Amino acid sequence: MKKRAKLRIKSLPRFITFSLISLAVIFIFGMLSVTLVTNVVSAISTQTEKAQASAALVETAQNATADTAAIAAQADAMVAPNDEDKQTVTDDTAASDDPLECTKKRLRNNDTEGLKVVFLTFDDGPSEHTGEVLDILNTYNVKATFFTNRHDGEVAEAAYRRIVNEGHTLANHTSSHNYDLYNNPDAFYSDVQALDQYQRQITGLTETSHIFRFPGGSTNANETCVSGMVKRGWNYADWNVSSGDGGSDPPGADGVTQNIVGGCHEHDVSVVLCHAESKSGTLAALPTVIKTLQDEGYTFLPMEKDYTYPRHLEV
Repeated sequence: MKKRAKLRIKSLPRFITFSLISLAVIFIFGMLSVTLVTNVVSAISTQTEKAQASAALVETAQNATADTAAIAAQADAMVAPNDEDKQTVTDDTAASDDPLECTKKRLRNNDTEGLKVVFLTFDDGPSEHTGEVLDILNTYNVKATFFTNRHDGEVAEAAYRRIVNEGHTLANHTSSHNYDLYNNPDAFYSDVQALDQYQRQITGLTETSHIFRFPGGSTNANETCVSGMVKRGWNYADWNVSSGDGGSDPPGADGVTQNIVGGCHEHDVSVVLCHAESKSGTLAALPTVIKTLQDEGYTFLPMEKDYTYPRHLEV
């Protein structure tokens, strides 16, 4: 009995020691586990926070980029012209570099001081001589304006078409050239409209030039007819230089040349009246007239509706 008791007493320190060691191991393992779990949780939380922060930064950057792009677009819109504006700028630049376009722009603005422009005009045709006139104009690369009446037949119809096809201005001089119509304005307007319709029919034009010359000039008409034509959308032109070939005894080539060249020297913009359809003196003078004025720096142009021309009667 005493021996067993001694054995139990003797083994007690070992048991306690073992127990303490076990408890220490368990405690240490537990602490390590808690630390590990805490670290893992902390790491996960940190990664989550970082991811959230990163997403927030990305969203902020995207918003900032969008805002910057919008601001840049607004700035570009304010500073840079749109396509239409660019085209206008390009067109204006091109026009400013082209002397001919600059001249046309000045004519549209009625800024004519110092210009050297000639509008050759031919009344009363077309006739069998119109082709000769057109041949001369083509030789010198000159465009002119033809104030025609109504003439039927293959020769006249071919001349109408050639005037248009070769880049000249086909203008209106009434269908009948009847001065008596000035006493009946409504009949006068109908006569003008009849020629306008006929010209479109022969040439295939959808719209004529709407440039008009009164038979005998505007002073042979009256204020009612003149104002009526303006109200109907027509631009009318008289002349400030005459070839002199409209009378019963027209001058020869030298006289026509002197009349035209001398007259053009007196004006910045000259509108020359010719009746070359049946006047041999004018036909013979045309080459000399054109070459002389071209050599002196004059520009020959066809008429356009938006230019301002000499008018003997204003309303």
